[in-house]
Amino acid sequence: MRGGSVSNFLRAAWLVLLLPASAFALDPTRPPAAFASATPERQPLATLQLQAIFRSAQGSRAVLNGQSLQVGESLAGARVLAINTNSVLIERDGQRQQLRLAAPIITSSQSRP
Repeated sequence: MRGGSVSNFLRAAWLVLLLPASAFALDPTRPPAAFASATPERQPLATLQLQAIFRSAQGSRAVLNGQSLQVGESLAGARVLAINTNSVLIERDGQRQQLRLAAPIITSSQSRP
């Protein structure tokens, strides 16, 4: 009996040693590399929101998604080409886009003197 328990112990030890190796095995359901897409999937571009424009004697700055940028600087793959009074011209992936400030909301006071 004693020899049988040693044999069972050795089998169990081998199984314990081999199990972690199976974690690194290739996925049998994965298609061969020849079928893999040559072009990587594109991540969706981050939405840029123009929040403010500051103009001074030192130059103009635009706040996009909370980050202050000047002409020539980039954010999320978009480069600032021009900063105008109410808009910013950016270029991303070879395409130009005009970001505009939201129209200010002006309401009259309801109180009367």
